[in-house]
Amino acid sequence: MAELPETMLGWTKVRPEEDGFELLEHPVPSPGPAEILVKTLSTSICGSDIHIWKWDEWAQQEVTLGTVTGHETCGHVVALGKEVTTHKIGDFIAVECHLACWECPRCEEGNAHICEAGSIFGVHSNGAFAPYFTILASSARHNPAGLDSAYGSIQDPLGNAIHTLTGGPIKGASVAIHGLGPIGLFAVDVARKMGAAMIIATEWDNSYRMDIARRLGADLVLSKEHNVVEEILEATDGAGVDNSCEFSGAPAALSNAIKSTRMGGYLNILGVYGSDPKVPINEIVFRYLHVKGINGRRMWATWDAMQELLVEGELNIESVLSHRMPWTEYKQAIALMLTGECGKVVLDFD
Repeated sequence: MAELPETMLGWTKVRPEEDGFELLEHPVPSPGPAEILVKTLSTSICGSDIHIWKWDEWAQQEVTLGTVTGHETCGHVVALGKEVTTHKIGDFIAVECHLACWECPRCEEGNAHICEAGSIFGVHSNGAFAPYFTILASSARHNPAGLDSAYGSIQDPLGNAIHTLTGGPIKGASVAIHGLGPIGLFAVDVARKMGAAMIIATEWDNSYRMDIARRLGADLVLSKEHNVVEEILEATDGAGVDNSCEFSGAPAALSNAIKSTRMGGYLNILGVYGSDPKVPINEIVFRYLHVKGINGRRMWATWDAMQELLVEGELNIESVLSHRMPWTEYKQAIALMLTGECGKVVLDFD
């Protein structure tokens, strides 16, 4: 193996303002005892990265200036900490960005994604908008052989889609996907693959992404031009859908999802809201809805299901993965995402 460089460039949040990023030189990190050093292959851009770019209230509270960001990533192991026995040099891994202690009550009950002592790679620690990064070996998932590096990097959002969908029935069920960002688009695709009887997708006004949803197999795509609740009820003979998934973080979409889920149906919420939304709580009560907040991916049940789907090769990832760009064009990639005229954007390092 070629000798590792001593320094590298990394996209670093240095100013407390919109953008505020510079491509700065950093030492190539050394892995701690329980860590591995990874040479980055691909890192995709997440909605969280947009929050950091905009330097909104969440970002100001969570991100320390001077951090190299980026958390949806994959690469090859190039060095091992002295305690690591689960990985070897050359392994192709993807990152589970929720870093868990594996010892607290939440971890012990199988909910390591909401670890009481947890942190987020690329948010609370340096991440993968750089050619090398360190990660706890316990958060480095081995990839299936031959997996494209772009697919390796999008397992975080794809896993979010799967975790959300599987909060309710899918096979033979009617499913509504509210919000067609990349995660919502992945959810349309997964719902099709997992045998949903009807897929309804809603988006405010992004025709580019609505077209992708149609290509992915959505039976009905609704926008601001429609009365969403009425249209969903009409499509389901007045009952509402079995499984509603809210990805947008828009209060109106949450209200629509509640009102268009069948009696005794399932409402799974991944969207994050800028302020406390007004919730029609009586609809939840009298419709006897099963409501579940979704955070991250189950470790490792979601990953097992996701990688099985990837190996089967029947997901239409390419329709969602709209752009691949060199990692040095990070700012151009962010600008593209801000237009909304894209699906998933991946930065490649080789």
